[in-house]
Amino acid sequence: MTTQLTSLENQTIALAGVFQAATLVDQISTVGKINQSDFDCSFDSLFAFEAATTVDVYGDLASVQSGLKTLEMYLSGEGDKPTKAMTYYILTLLKIAKQLKKNNSMSSKIFERLQTIETQSKTFDLSRINVLSKVAELYQETISTVSPRIIVKGEQSYLSNTDTASKIRTLLLAGIRSAILWNQIGGSQWRLLFTRAGYVQSAKKLIEAM
Repeated sequence: MTTQLTSLENQTIALAGVFQAATLVDQISTVGKINQSDFDCSFDSLFAFEAATTVDVYGDLASVQSGLKTLEMYLSGEGDKPTKAMTYYILTLLKIAKQLKKNNSMSSKIFERLQTIETQSKTFDLSRINVLSKVAELYQETISTVSPRIIVKGEQSYLSNTDTASKIRTLLLAGIRSAILWNQIGGSQWRLLFTRAGYVQSAKKLIEAM
């Protein structure tokens, strides 16, 4: 997409990042597997510290295509209805992002720790599993301590798996990162309520432009 994006289109992309992360949490906790490229998009967005545009946070528009499609379907009311769990994850991620906006200490800690993890990853050539473990640990030390605490529901056999648990925590942190970005570029729950159709049309336009 070569044309300059509107404010609403940029907000739609960031919100799609929230939807994509929430969908992946729902999937991995209930069926035990997810699309790897979609996961990589959410994971990599945590370390997009110097992204010049909203699209750059996710690598490219195609990487967040799944989130755009889910957002369109969810907000338009067409197609499959979202699960109760997914709706809960989205709303809670937005609430926590709003709280973090007021908690400079925790926000700074998360940002600085992510930078440290990235540096360690490059310096010591850490494996993806090790990086995931460190991000999950950061989530437990920060987001897990705030209210409302996100309760992930699913099959116990998946939730009790260490690798799956790390992926879930990483996805939740990525969802919060996208929600914060959405707020930073003008998104709000009030605007989402009153501009629902606008977000749907924006998502359709972005999908068609791929």
